[in-house]
Amino acid sequence: MFWALAALLQVWDHYRVKSPLPAPVPDGFFVKLDHAKIMEDASNDGDSFKIVDEEGGEHVLRLYFVDCPEKREYALVKNRLKDQASYFGGLSIAQTLQVGLEAKAFTETLLREKHFVVQTRWQRVYDSQRTYALVFFDDGEELSEKLVRAGLCRIHTRGTMMPDGRREYEFENHLRELEHEARAARRGAWGRSQ
Repeated sequence: MFWALAALLQVWDHYRVKSPLPAPVPDGFFVKLDHAKIMEDASNDGDSFKIVDEEGGEHVLRLYFVDCPEKREYALVKNRLKDQASYFGGLSIAQTLQVGLEAKAFTETLLREKHFVVQTRWQRVYDSQRTYALVFFDDGEELSEKLVRAGLCRIHTRGTMMPDGRREYEFENHLRELEHEARAARRGAWGRSQ
C-alpha cells in the first residue's frame, strides 16, 4: 500500500504544473536569500530540502559538494546505497539508511533552529526542479562543512566556486581535511564502519 501511494505521488509530482525555475546566473555570481525558512516536505533529507524565501517563493535546494546517505530504500537508489555504504568502509544497507535518517534530522534541526543564508546560482540538478545551493550559518560555516564534520555525508557531487572567491578544489580539499578529522574521531557513519 505504501509503495503504491509513493508511486502515485511521484506520478502526480511529475505531471503537476510547476512554477518555472529562475534562470542560472554566471560563474562567480550568486543570488542571496537571507530570510529563507525550511518547509516540511516528505522529500527532505540531509542534502536536499524545500525552503520558502522572503517573498513566499518555494524552492527545492540540493547542496553542492556533498551527498548524504539515502533515508529509505527503493529501486532507484539501490546502487547508490551500495556506493554510500562502501564509501563509509563497508556499512550494511541498514546502517547506511540509519545514517541517512540522522543526516536528515541534523539538517532539519539546524535549518529550523539557526539563522541561515542561502547562496545559489540557480543551477538545476539534472532534469529536476531542484537547484544547487550553499547554506551559510551565522558562525560562518556552510552546511556541507557541518555535515562532513559530523560524519553524515560523503564528498561526492557537483562543486562550485565559493562566494568568498575560493576555488572549487580549495573548498573540496578543506572538506577532505574535515572528513579526515571526522573519520579519526569516528563520528557519524565513521563510527559504525568496521
